[in-house]
This record gives sequence, C-alpha cells and structure tokens, in this order.
Amino acid sequence: MLPTIPFGAYAQFARCAFQRRAVYRLANWTGIAVNFFFFLIHAQVFIAFFADRVVDGWNASDAVRYFAVSESLLMVLGMMSTQAGLEFVERVRSGDVAVDLTRPLRLWSRFVAEGYGSGAYYALMRTIVIYGAAMLLYELPLPKTLAVLLAPLSIVLGIAVAALLMYLGSACAFWTEHAHGPLFAMLMALFFFGGVLVPLDFYPSAVRLLADLLPFRAAVYTPIALASGKLEGAPLAWAFAHQILWLVLLAAAAERVEQRGVRRLAVQGG
Repeated sequence: MLPTIPFGAYAQFARCAFQRRAVYRLANWTGIAVNFFFFLIHAQVFIAFFADRVVDGWNASDAVRYFAVSESLLMVLGMMSTQAGLEFVERVRSGDVAVDLTRPLRLWSRFVAEGYGSGAYYALMRTIVIYGAAMLLYELPLPKTLAVLLAPLSIVLGIAVAALLMYLGSACAFWTEHAHGPLFAMLMALFFFGGVLVPLDFYPSAVRLLADLLPFRAAVYTPIALASGKLEGAPLAWAFAHQILWLVLLAAAAERVEQRGVRRLAVQGG
C-alpha cells in the first residue's frame, strides 16, 4: 500500500523531476520536432487509407486527431523515454540504491511522483505546441463530446500506470546484472498494446481482446482515445474501471517486488 508520509515529500520529488526536464530546453524543442514529424507520417498514411471512407466509426479526421493527441501526450504519459528506468537500473547495479532506501518513500512511489513532475513539464512545454500546430495545420475541429472533459483524470491515471509498469521493468535489476531487456520490452509492449502505432480499434478481434485486458491500454490508449473524442458512454465507464483496477494491481505488485528485491540486496550485501 502507499506509504503514509506527508504529501510534501511526493511534491518535492515531482518538483525536482520538473526542474530536471526544464534544464534541457534544446532537447525539448528537438523532441517537439521529432514528435511532430511522426505525427505527419501517421496523419498522411491514414488520410490516404480512409480517403472518403468511414471504417469502424472512424474517418480521416478522427484518425488525424487521434495521432495529434497521441504524439502530444506520449512524453506526458512517460512514453518514449527510459531515462528514469536506466538510471534506476544503474543505481541498483552499483549499490547506490541503498541511499534511496533511507528516504521516506517507497522506490515505486517515487517513480510515480517523478512521473507526474515530468508529465507536468511536458504538458506545458510540448503538448500545447504539438496539438495546437496539428489542429491548425489540418484545420480540425475540437472534439464535441462532453466526455473529453474527463480526459485530465484519465491522463493522471495513465501516468501512474505507465510509471508503475516502467518501475516493474526496471526492478528486474534486483535479480539480474542488467535489466535493459525487460525495460525495453515493457516499452515495446506499451507501444504495441497501447495503440501508439495503430488505434486498438483496428486490431484483429483476438489481439484487440488481449490488448483490452492488459494494463498497457490503461497507460496509453484510454487517455489518448478519450482526449480525441473516441470514448464515451458505457465504453468510457469500462475504460475508467480498467484503469483503476490495473493501478491498484500494479501498485500491489510493485510493493511486493520491492520488498523481495530489497531483501535480495541485503543477502548480497548491497
């Protein structure tokens, strides 16, 4: 369960993460260019695919808006970056993680707090630029469903789920000398089962069912689809229940993994 410590401790870690991202301004503008480039590729491919057709309730405008939201939120949701995970892996390998264990936070809850700090920075400095430019370039109207007003809540849940998944991938370092493989495998799973490359609506039925059950949808697809106006009614209620359920399950798993991992460090003299 979440450690019972003052909220201020989480806020401090979130603030530090925000400040670390703010230092690298050139990297942020470079990232904006890369995200927008991939948005253009997705947009043109799906415009050509749809033409004047409607497929499974999607048209060309829906697809372009979806990828505008996707590219503008990937960094907010903790995607496209394994920096925090790689740093954690190295600290476990070197034994420096012992210093982190003296702080009044669980390692996994610190991951979540820093995820919110980084997400806040990217929301201010990247999301607005990419989404605004995309909507202006393609002259797209904003989503007209009231459900999009719940998008910020879904994004908050998605950031936590993504941070927990990345922590679990990184925590393999407690048992292996390097956890780069599990960490990058987690990232690839987020891309494929999270609907980053193609919206989950276009997956074959069996693959879509699997994607709907796994936690990767909760981290990526649900907030993106909701913010782009493709979720409402009963599917929206199910999506929120799915996010909350996986958040609880992953937090419990992270707590268990951390307890076992710390004991292993003690056995090794770390």
